Amino acid sequence: MRGEWQGSVVDGVEAICALAGAGQADAQLMLGQILLDGRFLPRDEGAALGWFLAAARHGHPMGHNMVGRCCELGWGLAPAPAEALRWYRAAACAGLDWGMYNYATGLSLGWDGPPDHVRALAWFRRAAARGHCKSFNIIGGFYEDGWAVARDLDQARAWYVRAAEGGDFRGHFNFGRFLLAEGRHAQARRHFDIARRTGTPAFRAQMERFLAESEVR
Repeated sequence: MRGEWQGSVVDGVEAICALAGAGQADAQLMLGQILLDGRFLPRDEGAALGWFLAAARHGHPMGHNMVGRCCELGWGLAPAPAEALRWYRAAACAGLDWGMYNYATGLSLGWDGPPDHVRALAWFRRAAARGHCKSFNIIGGFYEDGWAVARDLDQARAWYVRAAEGGDFRGHFNFGRFLLAEGRHAQARRHFDIARRTGTPAFRAQMERFLAESEVR
């Protein structure tokens, strides 16, 4: 059975390679991701970038987004945040929610000039309108901190609830913070536990520091 499974994986990767080489944009995107992950083929960031560029040349919105990721994170080239922003904008304008989210992130962090929270919030809202739960969480942060909007903790809480309901680990954490402040410790712990199980290692470390300072276990 294991040999059959391995054979099917090899056949599948070979088929993706053939389709990518023939110019099929979805296959080019898939092959780029396979090379980036290093799961079924050796990890090769430069080759992954090449296939993402090929998909982008066909106008594939996720191709634009993934080239942006490579530029942002330095996969296959030196990090270039301003160039990443250009690619993210192309993905966003093509209607991709992840492109909108990443473009808004770059605007909020000032990758090509001073931070622009007003434009960033507008793009986060566009992504949220497409159900992008990570954007729900970020919009909550805008309301909590008063960026580009009047500070409104009720609005912040409502957006964090939506993010948590959508499965975003940061949404669970932020909603948990509000529950903790409301004295609803048992409910807060449930959300912190979900954030702990689903969050990234770096996020978990930050959360544990917060919980330790808040004397929450």
